[in-house]
Amino acid sequence: MIMNENNKNKITVDEIVDCVGLYCPVPIFETRKKINSMEKGQILKMMADDPGSKPDMESWARTTGNQLLKVEEEDGVFIFYIEKTE
Repeated sequence: MIMNENNKNKITVDEIVDCVGLYCPVPIFETRKKINSMEKGQILKMMADDPGSKPDMESWARTTGNQLLKVEEEDGVFIFYIEKTE
């Protein structure tokens, strides 16, 4: 497990998907593929620099029922923390 130590509310991450440099729809496909291989309650950290990834991931989470726990942005890279709930 990987700990995110950038804030007081630490999120324990079970898996990571790096989609930096990839553009729509690849980050969604890669996220879906990884989430489908995970157990309910596990947390995925996905990173992407596609400007459309934030609204795409928010919509994807609503549509699939998975929980988008947190979104951060660092140096033009969006970092998503997603809990598998389905």
